[in-house]
Amino acid sequence: MKRLTPQQIEGLIRVIGQTREHEFNCAECQSNVSEFAERQIAGLPLEGTLAGVEQHLTVCSECREEFLALEKILRAS
Repeated sequence: MKRLTPQQIEGLIRVIGQTREHEFNCAECQSNVSEFAERQIAGLPLEGTLAGVEQHLTVCSECREEFLALEKILRAS
């Protein structure tokens, strides 16, 4: 059995600590990520559904990568 490194254990603890009672899945996140990105760039509050998107992006690397690409495009516009 392979042992986890201290860094891997720390990462798991961080992710577990960020879990919520209801978490968005990737489809829910993707359906709201455009509005999330626009509001974040504009410095507007992220309330309700958008707070769920923000939380999902902290735990899902695939959605976070897509968000970062979208954010880059929006900032360049």
